[in-house]
Amino acid sequence: MKAIMYGAGSIGRGFIGALLSEIGYEVVFIDVNDQLVDTINQEKTYPQIIMKKEQEIHWIRNIRAVNGNDQNAVCDEIADADLLATAVGASVLEKIAPVIAQGLMKRWDKDPENALDLLICENLMDADVLLRNWLRQAMPEKYQPVMEEKLGLVETSIGRMVPPPDPDQISDIQHPLAVRVEAYDYLPVDRAAFKNPIPDDPKIVPYEPFHYYLERKLYIHNMAHVTTAFLGKLLHLTYIDEAADNIYIRHIVQGCMTESALMLSRKYHIDFAELQYHMDDLLYRFRNPYLKDTVKRVAREPIRKLGPTDRLVGSARSCEEQNIKPAYLSFAIALALYFLNDDNTEDFLEQICFIHKNEPLFDRIMYFYHIIEQNKESLPAILHCIEEVQTDLRGETI
Repeated sequence: MKAIMYGAGSIGRGFIGALLSEIGYEVVFIDVNDQLVDTINQEKTYPQIIMKKEQEIHWIRNIRAVNGNDQNAVCDEIADADLLATAVGASVLEKIAPVIAQGLMKRWDKDPENALDLLICENLMDADVLLRNWLRQAMPEKYQPVMEEKLGLVETSIGRMVPPPDPDQISDIQHPLAVRVEAYDYLPVDRAAFKNPIPDDPKIVPYEPFHYYLERKLYIHNMAHVTTAFLGKLLHLTYIDEAADNIYIRHIVQGCMTESALMLSRKYHIDFAELQYHMDDLLYRFRNPYLKDTVKRVAREPIRKLGPTDRLVGSARSCEEQNIKPAYLSFAIALALYFLNDDNTEDFLEQICFIHKNEPLFDRIMYFYHIIEQNKESLPAILHCIEEVQTDLRGETI
């Protein structure tokens, strides 16, 4: 069996490619980094280092690589693959779609019945819809009915944390392809999207309806991760585990997670206890001191993360749709705005976040924005203000 892994970066090499290799696939990495491709073909193996107290080393074997700039070679690999996966980043996915389309057409010219599943391992909502449209644009009309019937565009939820290399971290393994990962290695996949049998492995978790998993990842995991990073940045901390260890940061992040979890529980009729277990597990994983994931890395690109459907604003809006008034999430949005260093914060909220001045959410965010300006070094004071707002929003309880 042969699996194509488009992208040999942290997720491609650290998670998906490694998982497929361990299942039994020959894994062919596609990447445009000449040195990386040459090194994979020279070494033919690499260590996956599980970052915990007692480090484990998994040697990933049965691999090779093809240069993504050699489009003919890439098309040949896709034409006879048993599985295809992408982990290239949301901004690159559109660029590789024409090459994937060429490979699929070559495949179906030989055998129109040769179905293929494509695992979309990107941090992108509705990635299957976007990729389907890009493939259609790159493919003559005669192939499109075949694509609808024989191509499974399978969304996945990437929960494993794979930080970039830390130059200050010393390891017993010195290898040019070494990749550090956390122990968590489950891959939820969209059960309904497969055209071929789903790979039978306990690490691959089929689920339906899959949008629940996508929203859980974005609105609990990603949201909590970046909020932890912003709070760590506020306190001038270096690593995510340092921030997650701070009792006030943990309290605020847990408040954000709880609002999102209440929303998901109501929207998808999921037992809240299941979401509580997930939140507890994430908070524990954020505190892993061996990962050495930096606050700076996780807090980058605040503009993108303030998009109207992204992890911060999207989670607050989803709460409102379920009649849950977000206090902690309003604070998290204000905190992200604070790090933009933009004098036109109100205009940004309206034009980029689509939160308008006649909305209670707008006023709440701006209130917290000014609280952060006044108390940026005092998390106890900030937490007290959030709890006051939450109490006012909740009203009297019996």
